[in-house]
Amino acid sequence: MPYKAELTLFIVLAVIAALFFLFLFLYPPIKRSFYKHHTVRAYYKKVARIAEDNDFYLINNFKSHTTDSLTFHIDHLLVGDKYIYCIRDRYYDGALSAKEEDESWIYYQGKNAKYIDNPMRMNELRVEKLALMSGIKRDIFVSIVLINDDCWITPLSNTVSRSYLSSLAMLPKIIKTLESDDVPSLDQWAVERVVSDFATLKNNEN
Repeated sequence: MPYKAELTLFIVLAVIAALFFLFLFLYPPIKRSFYKHHTVRAYYKKVARIAEDNDFYLINNFKSHTTDSLTFHIDHLLVGDKYIYCIRDRYYDGALSAKEEDESWIYYQGKNAKYIDNPMRMNELRVEKLALMSGIKRDIFVSIVLINDDCWITPLSNTVSRSYLSSLAMLPKIIKTLESDDVPSLDQWAVERVVSDFATLKNNEN
């Protein structure tokens, strides 16, 4: 191969390699920035994909009032074949020191640390309210707090039945595992009625 052609090939390969390593270097911070500033869009897209892949019903941005006029909000109501998943989105730009049963968790952002309310317990309260309001058995509901993939968190024991903290990447696996439980499927007619009732409640709040 002529020297000029070898030089040209070397330069092209060097540029490609440089771009590749630049991508590897820049991708993590770009991804973090996207999820931080477009949390709603990114999380909604993930949950919508699960609903589409499994032919589940999905109601986003559900808001309603309890009998004592307190408002509660659930980002996604995903109605599966066996369970109703109440999903709350959370983005943490840092790390969490957490225990499932604690009222508060420690949230680390760089050198700063602060206490935050335990999001799992808060979402379980929303599920309890929704179960009471709808008249549906609590066992049918699954509480999920959905967090970003790059959030570091201490291991959780998941001692509370039907309550989970999940990263975006793990959400499909968790739902697939739960849907494989050896329990009866939800009655299709009842599911359609529940979805209709939830949609009506949501529309009445808007």
